[in-house]
Amino acid sequence: MKYDSEQMTFVGAAATAEESAALRLHYEIMAAAQAAAASLLDLARKIKLMRDTGGYKALGFDTLEAYTLTTMGMKQRQAYNYIAIAEKLPAQLIEQNAAAGITKLALLAQLSGQEQQQITAETNLTETTVAELKAQIKELQAKNAGYAEQLSLLQNQPPVAEVQAEEVDMDALRAEIRAEMKAEMESQRRADAKMTALNQKERDEAIKAAQKARAELEEAKRAAAAAEQARAKELDQARHQAEETAARLNMVADESAVRFGLLFDQLQDTAGKIFDLVDTLQQGGLTEKAEKFQTALHKALLALADEAEDVQK
Repeated sequence: MKYDSEQMTFVGAAATAEESAALRLHYEIMAAAQAAAASLLDLARKIKLMRDTGGYKALGFDTLEAYTLTTMGMKQRQAYNYIAIAEKLPAQLIEQNAAAGITKLALLAQLSGQEQQQITAETNLTETTVAELKAQIKELQAKNAGYAEQLSLLQNQPPVAEVQAEEVDMDALRAEIRAEMKAEMESQRRADAKMTALNQKERDEAIKAAQKARAELEEAKRAAAAAEQARAKELDQARHQAEETAARLNMVADESAVRFGLLFDQLQDTAGKIFDLVDTLQQGGLTEKAEKFQTALHKALLALADEAEDVQK
């Protein structure tokens, strides 16, 4: 079993109980991550709704900040970060990058839709620090501002007859810039489509794995219950047999007699198995070894008999 980075899932079957347990835990973590992403979006929307409706006033608070700080320990800036996320980021983008944290998502909320797509396409928000993300946003905005300035200059050029040849070149440049921007947007669109497909597949795999893990857990519980019942049945049968043995030996069927009967049956059973082993060795031509085992058993039984006589004395 190994992790496929492209498919973003484990392939192959678990070889040990430890691997199986770890795999179940992994899928539970993936399901929990999906739940956490949905929870973040839900919280952002509900804080926004509390602000929009002024519901905090009905609860006895003068401001939204007083409400969030008192009830959740959340300062005003953090509360408005949640609101900005709910207002300005697509739900899918929030769910895909929930693990990055509120601060980074709030930075994305300050960007245009195109800039959000550019950043998420080029950056792993979870692994990028806040400082690195700020620098990357600054660089992207400077780059886009440069494109905008170039377009503005080109569009505002006066139609002077003496520079018609240059205007032809400027038109070509404008077309080149537009083509470049269009290509970047198309590349971003394809990247978004691919990411959406991968995330959907991962969610489906996580749900299937979680369902399978639950089924395996239920099966394990049923197997444990069946084993427990079988064990109880064996104990009942052993106790019944011990009682019968005690009865054959004319003993009173109290707890000690039942225990004696159980041990006596075990002794007989063990001795019988030794005799079977000796017979097997003799039939296999290992006569010397068989005689050694038989002699050892004989001595052991004599020793037990001597001890029994000592107890009677």
